[in-house]
Amino acid sequence: MPEADCSIALVIPGLCGPAGDVPLDGYLGERPVALERLLSRARVEAHTPSDTDATVCALFNHVPDAGSSWPVAPLTWLADSGRQSAGFVLRADPVHLRADQACLRLYDSNSISIEDAEAQALVAAFNDYYRDRGWRLEAPLPQRWYLSMPAAPDISTVPPLKMAGRDINTGLPCGGDRLQWHAVLNEVQMLFHTHPVNAARESRGEPAINSIWPWGGGYLPPVTATSVRQVIADRPVSLGLARLHGIARHAVPENTLDLAQLLVRGLNLLVLDSLETPARYGDADAWASVVRQMERAWFRPLLAWLASGRITSLNLYPVNGKRFALPRRRLKYYWKRTRSLEGCCHHAPTHRSTFTSH
Repeated sequence: MPEADCSIALVIPGLCGPAGDVPLDGYLGERPVALERLLSRARVEAHTPSDTDATVCALFNHVPDAGSSWPVAPLTWLADSGRQSAGFVLRADPVHLRADQACLRLYDSNSISIEDAEAQALVAAFNDYYRDRGWRLEAPLPQRWYLSMPAAPDISTVPPLKMAGRDINTGLPCGGDRLQWHAVLNEVQMLFHTHPVNAARESRGEPAINSIWPWGGGYLPPVTATSVRQVIADRPVSLGLARLHGIARHAVPENTLDLAQLLVRGLNLLVLDSLETPARYGDADAWASVVRQMERAWFRPLLAWLASGRITSLNLYPVNGKRFALPRRRLKYYWKRTRSLEGCCHHAPTHRSTFTSH
């Protein structure tokens, strides 16, 4: 592992816990001492991107045009298929919509089990139904589906994880083509409701795959200048950006012992997203359990690396409008008191960062 000029940008969505009225301290039990020291010594900056994929895109200096969304779909398509998209691509992920009194609540594809054969059967039914529109739906992975279209629709969309467990009416497509897309979603629900795949799932007591969720559409962006030297992530947007820019990419290792063998000089982008789902779904017990695991496996070793000079800086992005910038010298700011995790998360930014990868 290099011992000079090695820095880490750690994107860690869900770090600040589920939204709710119950204090996080009540769930944690054992304090995450290393994490709290890292956050307490850091300089807190405002960082505009408010979701994980936008944060990663910003680190590669990809900023969408006014009124446009982050080009998630073509980047994840590149990661999942290994091919560059030629035109407009929209994510159309399978979801489970659960009736709850007067609304339908959304559960994203990562919260339900989907077999590849099930995905391919539903995709084939969709393509047969919409064959006259020139649309083509593909599922390189059961949880991630892609809709190629002749032209970009006039809609703005919301990622399904932001809608986790929520009423879908608060996140349906908006824009000039919204009514057409509301109709499409109704058609797909009827199409999938009667499909044998869902009849079999319901007979086994599994949630139906009863709709798609459109989001993240766009065209493949151009290569930009970035100081990111490699990507260590399981998240497809991050891996797609690495492939687009021709830089090294690795799956997330199980711990920092293996991570030490991967780090290179320059900026290493590390994405740890195991806290995101329990935070989004409000599962405070599961979230606290993962924090305790990460304290042992990640935060204690990272603190030790920074203290010893094996890494020169650590920037943490909890994807909540803040960046915690921690060059090594700030660990010596002994007059800064250590706050609780909850206190750090609610601490107001004192600086404003920009869309850069520094």
